[in-house]
Formats: sequence, structure tokens, C-alpha cells
Amino acid sequence: MTNRLFNCYSRLLIDSHISDQRPEYMSKFSPGEYVRMVKLSGVECSMVYASDHNGNCYYPTKVGHPHGGLNGRDLFGETVALLRKNGIVPIAYYTVNYNNDCARRFPAARLINNLGESRNGRYHYACPNQPQARAFYREQIREILEHDLDGLFIDMTFWPSICFCDACRKKYGRPFPERIDWSDPEWISFQRFREDSLAEFARELTAWAKQCRPGITVTHQFSPVLHGWYLGQSEGIAEASDYASGDFYGGKLQQRLATKVFDAFTRNPPFEFMTSRCVSLRDHTSSKSPEELFISALTTLANGGAYFFIDAIDPAGTLSEPFYRRLHQLNDRLGPFRNCLEKYRFRLTAQVGLWFSILCCVDTKINGTKLAEFSSHSNNMAVRQNAVLDEALGTAEILTRMHIPYKVLKNGSDLSGLRVIIINNAAYLSAEECERLRRFVREGGTLIATGETSLRDEAGRTSGNFQLADVFGVDFTGEYSDHMTYFGDDLILSAGKAPLVRAGEGTLVRAVLTFPDFPYHDPDRYASIHSDPPGYRTDHPALTVHPYGAGKCVFLAPPVLLLRQYTQQEFGKRLFGEFLPGTVADARNLPESAEVTLLASRDDSRHLFCIVNAQAELPVIPLRDVSLRLALPFPVRKITRVADNSEVGFVCENGLVRFTIPEIHAGEFYLLE
Repeated sequence: MTNRLFNCYSRLLIDSHISDQRPEYMSKFSPGEYVRMVKLSGVECSMVYASDHNGNCYYPTKVGHPHGGLNGRDLFGETVALLRKNGIVPIAYYTVNYNNDCARRFPAARLINNLGESRNGRYHYACPNQPQARAFYREQIREILEHDLDGLFIDMTFWPSICFCDACRKKYGRPFPERIDWSDPEWISFQRFREDSLAEFARELTAWAKQCRPGITVTHQFSPVLHGWYLGQSEGIAEASDYASGDFYGGKLQQRLATKVFDAFTRNPPFEFMTSRCVSLRDHTSSKSPEELFISALTTLANGGAYFFIDAIDPAGTLSEPFYRRLHQLNDRLGPFRNCLEKYRFRLTAQVGLWFSILCCVDTKINGTKLAEFSSHSNNMAVRQNAVLDEALGTAEILTRMHIPYKVLKNGSDLSGLRVIIINNAAYLSAEECERLRRFVREGGTLIATGETSLRDEAGRTSGNFQLADVFGVDFTGEYSDHMTYFGDDLILSAGKAPLVRAGEGTLVRAVLTFPDFPYHDPDRYASIHSDPPGYRTDHPALTVHPYGAGKCVFLAPPVLLLRQYTQQEFGKRLFGEFLPGTVADARNLPESAEVTLLASRDDSRHLFCIVNAQAELPVIPLRDVSLRLALPFPVRKITRVADNSEVGFVCENGLVRFTIPEIHAGEFYLLE
């Protein structure tokens, strides 16, 4: 779609969740000063608060609560108009579900959890299935879009908790399940109801916004994609958004995976990755270092996205000019990299795909928990854990350490150009997706699958065996190991239950499981008081290789890849080194902490080879005399260093491209033609 926003790779939001409990709050807010700071920063796009989680509106709303500091003015409208006058693309911020005014104004529209609560601390919740809440949101969106805007960001489009309100019960149409059980189709049906309700809600608000202002972009908060089942997000939220957008607080490994997930799910590039300039949104003043912000932005660009900084306004309504001067310097440094992406519209490309399904990010450890007793207040700022997400993160870290460019795949992703697909413990796969994977292997691809992959369809139904058993070359016995197992001659530890399988004819068993002598953590029977050491070797396969058609499948039963420890990751490196193509065929002086990505232009005539030197301690130690030999699936006639547009000498030998980089600070991008 055509919209000025899609040409903007530098963006900014100034959080304005300020109450009006004191008359001085927002009393010093000046649209002119606000826009001066935004312009000083050098960003191309600015998101402006129309309202906040308090439900306070920064324009004279007729249906909600205008912030007490307005004094009759339309601060939002004045700011938007000044941004446009200064050539900065204006986007509106609006929040749903976490909207205190809506929840207080309409008691019947409140979300009610199993404990009868409709709030958590300062946050009051409204249920997206409640008609009063939806009507309220629609009317406020109509008011907001009377202003001259290019886009609308709708925040908090997820479930704060499991809702037991009358509207949810009526819409579901039958009693809620009594227990959480990820092997029970009844529970899966209830979870799909939660996901489908949110997706329907998002589609309604998107359609309404586009009716109010045709041509506008609309996106919904999509960071819960990495938060598992509880917040109830699904692909439907991405489908209701013109592009993927969200804020994250989990560090560099989470960002490296999240940017690739956003690339897979975005309907229009570039996706938008938000990072707070403070340590977290809980901290109002402690800024991250310029180097940390620079590397975060460079990581986003290296994955084809638009970087997005979040600042927070002072309660009085003022901003810190020294920060915006630093932000200006950051944007200047990022300029060459940003301009290159804007010019050629690069997207991630790779020969290795990492499958990611939101539906599979469940927590089987809570199986059997009574729904009436389960409560887990949360939001999109937490860092959640579940076996599927943890294994995907562990796999992503191994790929990064090996300098293997990869991209994330979702349901329906284009599989052309891929040589290997890795799929971590994806229990819930549709028959259509299984057939696409089957065809991929049959036509010569390599599939590396782990755990319960394909055991159930998307509704939770199972035949008792893997849908892809013919591809795997193993059959599920219906039983699982205990929580702790070991495998192979090296007795590598794996923490987490493994499906017990039988190998079929023609399947090579590379390693089998070894069990402890006694049950895991048994208080009375044990070999060692501190641990559960390996005891007896079984015949249950742990690692198998099976030829299928022109390709092959590697099946790994235990969830060893989720342990991001040296021994387990070294095993992963050996495994991937055997079966994955390596873009970086050889590297000298390039540490494992550096991320390597490869992007392609729209017409495939140019590629972008990126190195981001993210290290645990900042500022980074520069890398010197980095020598690379690249195995690329395309010819190269020219290499240009993006930072200064200088041509780089290289040699082609035996199908490899060899060149040397004298020094790398935070990172380098190279344009390959």
C-alpha cells in the first residue's frame, strides 16, 4: 500500500500516560516545544498520544474524559498539525482494554477474571467482547481521526487475563472448561475462542478506522506474539494490521528473534520495532547509553525494520532537550544505513528458515490446573517463558553464534529458496501446513523437527501419532520421558519431557535416551542428593535421520535446544554444522556474539550483508582485521561499504567471495551488487 509512513525508517513515541490528579500536570505542555524536540531528534515519523491508559484524552472529547490540563485546547490536534507542517509524519496513539475511563464509565463492560477482579493495581480493564466498550472505542477513534493523520496505532489489543464476564460466557455459548489441559480439544477450543474474539475485535476497529479516514494505516500492538498463550494473540492481530509493530524489553536475543518474527508477520514492510530510551517503562529518567540505543536501532535495520524510540514526557508536560540532542547524533550516525534501506526496500532473505507458530507457544507444565484457581495478571512488558518459545530462542542463539543468516517462517510463508527448515516442538499444525512441509522435504529440502511437532492439528485433535510420522521416520508411542533425560555417548542433559518414539524402517538412529535410575526429584529414592545423574540406557531414539523423497528429516526428541548452556549449544552447533548451509564459510576475528544477516532488494538485484557487533559489555570492543569468505547463492560484481559509500576490494575463488574488514565498531553494512 502507498503511505508516507512506509518510507520512514526512523520513528519516535513520547509516552504521555500522565494523570490529571494535580492541576500542574501537563500545564507546561507546548505543542510548539514538543514538535521542536521531535524535529531536533531527526526522526521522520512521530506517534502522538490521543489518549492514554488512564483514559485521559488530549483533545476535547465528547464521549470520554478530556485531560484536566487541556483548558479547552486540542493539544493533540495542534501537535499533529505542527508535525505535518514540519514534514514529520504524524501517527496517533490510542489504547483499548487497558482504558481506565472506559472501565470506570461502564461497569457492565469491565473484564472480570476468575477471582472477580476487574483491575490490577493502577490498570482498570474493559472486555473487548463487551458491546459498550466497543462502541466507546469506535466513537473515540472517530473523534481522533477527524484530525489529519497518516496512521493509527492501537495499543493493548490482548487479554489482560482470562475473562469470565457475561458477554464472554454468552459468546462462547457453553460452559468454560474446568481445567487447563493442552492435550484436551475442549480447552484448545476455549483458547481459540479467546484468540478469535481478539482478532475479530481488531478487524472491527481497523475497518472502522479506515472507514473514518480512508487511506490511513492501522496497526495493533503485536509484541505479545512472543508472550505465549495467556494474552490470547494470534496471527489474526497481524492480519488486522497494515504492518507489525510493538515494544519489547527482553534484551538483544529477544530483539534478534522478534525482528525476524515481525518480518514474517508484517503485511507491509517495514515492520516497526520499539525500544524504550529508559531502562524500562517503569523507569522514568534513567536513560540507556547512546551505544545501547544505537546498537538496538542498528539491529532493527539489519533485519529490515524501522527503528522506533520511546521517550516519556515529564508530568508537567516538558521534555529533556539534552536527550533529543543525543538522539539527533544517533540519527546522524544511523543515516547511511537507514538511507540504504529506504532506497532499496530490503527484506530478510536466507536459505535457513526457523518456523514460529503463536498457537504452539503453550505451557504444558500447568496442565491439570483448575481454571477457577488460575490467575496470572500480566502485560506485554513481561518476559515470558514456555518450552516452545525457549527452544526457538535457544535455536536462534545457536544460529547467531554460527553466523548463519535465517528468517522466521509462519503458516503460509513462502518456502522457495530455502534449503533447511527448523521447527521447534510445534505440536499444533494444520493438515495444510503439514502437507507443505512434506512437499518441501520430498522435493529436496532438509527438515529438522523436535519434540511434539505435528502431533496435533490446530484444534488439538490427534490420531495418536505425528501427522508427519512418514517424514520423520519415527512413530509416537503415546508415552513421555520424565522431566530429565540424557542422550548420546556424551550423555548430554535435556530438561523437559521428551516424546518416546519408535524408529521405522530405513531410519538411522544416531542417539538414544538414557534415564536416571529414579523418578525426577524423588525425595526418598535417588542416586545423588543434588542431582539426577544418568542411570540406564534405553532403546528410545533421541536423534534420528530419515531420507524422504529427495530430502531428509532430522528428528530430535528431547528439548535440549532450549537450554542455552555451553554443552547443549555446542551440541546444537555440531548438529546444525552437519545439516545447514553456511553463508559465512569461514571467518577470522568475528566473535560469536556478532549477528550476521542477509537482505535482498525488491528486484533481487542487490543484497545487503550486515554485521552487528552487539556485546554483553558496552561500549563494544572494536573488531579488527575481520576476514570473511562468503558462500552466496548469487554472483557478486561490486561491494560497497554503506557507512561511507566506499568500494571494497574482494576476490572470488572456488565459488566463495573473500574480503577483509579493517575494523568494526558497532556494526557494518555492505551493499552487494
